[in-house]
Amino acid sequence: MKLKSTGPEPRQGNPPMAGTRRRDRGQVTIKDIAQKLGVSHATVSRALNDSPLITEPTKARIRAMAAELGYVPDSAARVMRGEASNIVGFILPDVQNHFYSTVAKVLAETVSSAGLQLVLAISEDDPERELRHVRELHRARARGIVITPVAGLLGETAELLSELRCVQLVRAHPDVTADLVAAQDGEATRTSTRYLLDLGHRRIAYLGGGPETLSTGVRRIDGYRSAMSAVDGAEILECQTPPHPDNGYRVALDFLRRTRPPTGLVIGSSQLTLGVLRAIREIGLNVPGDVSLVSYDDPDWQELWGPGISTIALPIRRIAHSAAQKICSPETEAPADGGIVIETKPRGSGTYYPVQLIKRGSCRALP
Repeated sequence: MKLKSTGPEPRQGNPPMAGTRRRDRGQVTIKDIAQKLGVSHATVSRALNDSPLITEPTKARIRAMAAELGYVPDSAARVMRGEASNIVGFILPDVQNHFYSTVAKVLAETVSSAGLQLVLAISEDDPERELRHVRELHRARARGIVITPVAGLLGETAELLSELRCVQLVRAHPDVTADLVAAQDGEATRTSTRYLLDLGHRRIAYLGGGPETLSTGVRRIDGYRSAMSAVDGAEILECQTPPHPDNGYRVALDFLRRTRPPTGLVIGSSQLTLGVLRAIREIGLNVPGDVSLVSYDDPDWQELWGPGISTIALPIRRIAHSAAQKICSPETEAPADGGIVIETKPRGSGTYYPVQLIKRGSCRALP
């Protein structure tokens, strides 16, 4: 990831005359705002940096004038002074994943409303790539980082993150001292599995993330196992695999071509579901006639596919708002929109949001 200024090139020629109000033509300075309002430069600077020494009415008046004049903070100068920039980084594993792309959109909206700018960086679950992104954001003195950490997170990455305001999204790495914001993953797969069990299914296979998904994968497979273990005769069939369509296709072919294939599938990501559906079509099976399935996350296409795919809907907007809140307003103690906080200090707290089972036409009751 390359962070670079997109501002105007330095102007060539004679230096500005003494008394010039603006550094470049059209570039508003703190002095301009102070002169308009009849206050000191220091007051304007403190207000724009949200100093507690300035009253809220004064901050509002100064911010309104700054907006009216089109004032743009000089991020480079702030970095030179050792201050945090207006950048918030979001390091995610896969921008094509519906969950992460939606989180990115909501994060961008939320941090923008706070006068900050979101910078996206894609790790592709590569520890070296992740480290490069964290280094760049650290060098740019980012206001904070929202990160979905990779399983093989490097020591330097953890050290750099400890020097920044950081929030872990979905996954929690044991070496990162930062709060976690996530869905109630264990309850999600427990609910999916119980739904199929209540419909009479006993051979139910689980396809979901493995060790590379850290705490997320652990919570999801634990939810599946706990539901299956509570019912006599339930046969546990599981495969932990990275959330990619090709993996869903490969694993589904293996399960569904067995002599006694599963009658139900609990799938741990919408990306895996894409591959599963491809395998089902290739084999020539019918959903839900031959196999029932419950997916995870709820991109629009799942409602439109065939009879509609039953799935676990995630509170993506609430999760994203909570992560942004922890970066932009860390003094706010209560989680946004009713998340359940489980303290895990000194590593940081975890805020988990409830999920919802959406019942559509991809599941049937067995006789």
